[in-house]
Amino acid sequence: MKDNQMSRGKSQALYKYLPDSWIDFSVRGRYRKNYIAHVERWNSEQLVDLNKKRLIRLVNQAVHSFASQAHPGSSVEPTSGFGAELTTDTCDVLTPKAGGEERGIVAQISPLTFYCKQCHKVHQFRNVEDYKRNTRCRACKTVELTQLRQIYYCKCGWATPEHPAYCKTHKWDNIYWYGGYDFVCKSCNTKIPMRQKCKNCGAMLNPHPALDPAQYFSYSLSFVDLIDEKVENFISETDYGAYIIIAYWMGELTDEEFETIIENGIVSDPEKYQKKYDSFYNLFVGSLGEEAARIAAKQAADKECGNQYNDMISELKLKLRSPVEEVKRFAEMLIEYDMVEKSEDISTLEDAKEVAQLLNTNANPDSFDTVAKKYGIADTKVCGDIPFIACSYGYTREKSQYEEGVQLRAFKEEKPGRKNVYATKLRTEGVLFEFDRKMIIKWLLKNNYLEASEAPDLESEEDIKIWFINNIHLGAITTFNEINSDIEPMTSYVYNLVHSISHLLVKSAAELCGLNKDSISEYIFPGIPAVMIYCQNSQGFNLGALFNVFEAYFDKWMIGAAKKADKCVFDPICIERYKACTGCLFLNEVSCQHFNQDLNRRFVIGYYDKLAKKKIYGFWEETD
Repeated sequence: MKDNQMSRGKSQALYKYLPDSWIDFSVRGRYRKNYIAHVERWNSEQLVDLNKKRLIRLVNQAVHSFASQAHPGSSVEPTSGFGAELTTDTCDVLTPKAGGEERGIVAQISPLTFYCKQCHKVHQFRNVEDYKRNTRCRACKTVELTQLRQIYYCKCGWATPEHPAYCKTHKWDNIYWYGGYDFVCKSCNTKIPMRQKCKNCGAMLNPHPALDPAQYFSYSLSFVDLIDEKVENFISETDYGAYIIIAYWMGELTDEEFETIIENGIVSDPEKYQKKYDSFYNLFVGSLGEEAARIAAKQAADKECGNQYNDMISELKLKLRSPVEEVKRFAEMLIEYDMVEKSEDISTLEDAKEVAQLLNTNANPDSFDTVAKKYGIADTKVCGDIPFIACSYGYTREKSQYEEGVQLRAFKEEKPGRKNVYATKLRTEGVLFEFDRKMIIKWLLKNNYLEASEAPDLESEEDIKIWFINNIHLGAITTFNEINSDIEPMTSYVYNLVHSISHLLVKSAAELCGLNKDSISEYIFPGIPAVMIYCQNSQGFNLGALFNVFEAYFDKWMIGAAKKADKCVFDPICIERYKACTGCLFLNEVSCQHFNQDLNRRFVIGYYDKLAKKKIYGFWEETD
């Protein structure tokens, strides 16, 4: 392998070794040397066998969400390099190439500023080859030079490895560095501040360690890649697709009926319908009479032309108060969940009880159902061979979230005129937890978050589902912002609860299965509501780590999650002031879908707010 190339695992590369970042870098030779390097590019190829249209749509939504936070007239544009909008025709989905002479990540030693630890003389090189010819101090002759491992970066996205080791009078030849924030010209004893001016926004910058995490925050998203373009078009390009999916969730369509409509659509050509109606009417009128013939003809024409679903769709539309775009978002979430739930490799809680009994672990399989009910789990199962797409589409510097002056930058083009995002496809396993909707409604009522007059009929599963569609608005859940609880109170309450439990499940699973918690991620279905806890690396999939935890230790998993909710090392400050922190709920941002926002431990375990003199009842709180 050439010394300017690196080979890393694809998942690791997607988060830590993206173009325009600085990384740790080892060069092999007679002696192994460690440097800081700049990732110049990936040696990439097109990622195939995925729903590219959906990936591009989700990236566009995320970029627009970030840009929407900027105020008009901001000094720095909130995004750069994405163009008006990415399309499947103008954007490539790339993944690191496996095999070949040139592989993985192409990186270059950077910065090219070095100094002598003995005499402190500074040496700056034009390129790596120049450095390789002069690795020893030109003053001391024998001492190996040391890389100055500092760079400059700005929240507007600009960065440079170049240092101002330059005297206006004596230029570069006699510059020394004794530590601190100044170079010194030995010819005139002038101190040269190490500060740089950002060439993009003009801010004055101090040097930072090149491996400071703030030099590069990658922006990523993930999704289950089960919805193909045909299903996506069924939702987005028909006026009935979303309502058919919701009707299916309500139990008003059989699996066979639903699959037939997805495959063939609903025939609703008025001319064709009229011909069918006239034909049946003429067939029936002689034997049934006019009135009965009209009814029979309509039923027959409806069935043959697909219009038997019109009344069902019309009735649904009357019950749903959400805008059409919200309904479509909800339908997409439902079909995705349904496809995961029906994957071929599944183990249910009943299966888990049998496995736990055979393994004779210290779990109590007889309590699995009771434990699930206690913690508000209506249904749970582990699903294998789930296709996930993880995608990185840009980066920021200094700040991981938007504020004035922060810019989200697209990756530089690998081909002129072609935007690009980087992605990997992983087939993995995940445990689905579907929450008890009725129990959530009761929790909302108990805390007076929901008025009794606005609550659904708790004896009607259909009413409860309609309530979730009307009140949990997926468009209000954006990657970079907390949900506005004043505008979307029910969305905020339910999402905070489900998201908090999701993080507790991740942390508890990590302890039981032996995987690092950063190798386990969450995928949230807010409107169902449900979460999937899944392995995001091949290690977990090969070992069947989550299958093992689910089947052998389900009760231990849930009880462990509850214990983690109960205490935080930063209490009482955490529970009183912040509601969640690094000591209890926070995960690495690689594992969290929502940048550790909208988390609230109070909702899980309960809390008495002394200032407000109000009791908050926890979803998992022990009550009489």
